[in-house]
Amino acid sequence: MKSLHSFITRTVCLLVLATVSNLFSFTQAQVTTAYAGAKTATGDIRFIKTEDNLLVFDLQLNNLPSSGALLRITDGDNNVILEQRISSETYGIRYKIEKADIRQLHFEILGKKVFINQSFNIGSKVEERTEVTRV
Repeated sequence: MKSLHSFITRTVCLLVLATVSNLFSFTQAQVTTAYAGAKTATGDIRFIKTEDNLLVFDLQLNNLPSSGALLRITDGDNNVILEQRISSETYGIRYKIEKADIRQLHFEILGKKVFINQSFNIGSKVEERTEVTRV
């Protein structure tokens, strides 16, 4: 009986760990870049965490054209969440975006000689757990 109990306990623990690790699934598309002069524009857009009902993203851009670029964040239905002009060659900021039924986020950096596009799928799962104990 001891081995059956330990088997069930291990199985429940593994299921709980799998559920917790997959509670929020964020998939990330690869960043596509174009040339900005002789240098390659690079962009690093990362999901950091969820905070209350906010999605926190970190944005680091380098080698942007000196003429400037436009940052546009849209949801899966192409509703514009944020549109901001970037006038420096490097740019770094942390954005907090309200989750509010968003299933996709698209980050686009557009300029005369640069195009960076990165998308995120956003999903969440709630799983019911049944526990049986001996009385």
